Amino acid sequence: MKKLKLILPMLAFIFAIALSFAFTNATADDFYATGYVIIEGQPYDVDANCNSQSTADCKVRIENLSGTFIVYDSETDEPLKSNAPIQTIDDPRP
Repeated sequence: MKKLKLILPMLAFIFAIALSFAFTNATADDFYATGYVIIEGQPYDVDANCNSQSTADCKVRIENLSGTFIVYDSETDEPLKSNAPIQTIDDPRP
């Protein structure tokens, strides 16, 4: 019983470390890229499904607003690319 009380916490610690490296590729694919859209001349952060596998600009439709908006990369200010259909998102304005 004493060995079990020593081994179980050690195993939990080892599993926690091992599992922390299990999903390192999820962020490299940029499935949900953080970018921004420009509404009335002001940038607003959005989460969009832009997969960067295309030459077409990633566009979103915002609820209660007409038209589509191009999603720009927060780091490079270039339009994000996507071949996904235009998705509708909530209005990012406060």
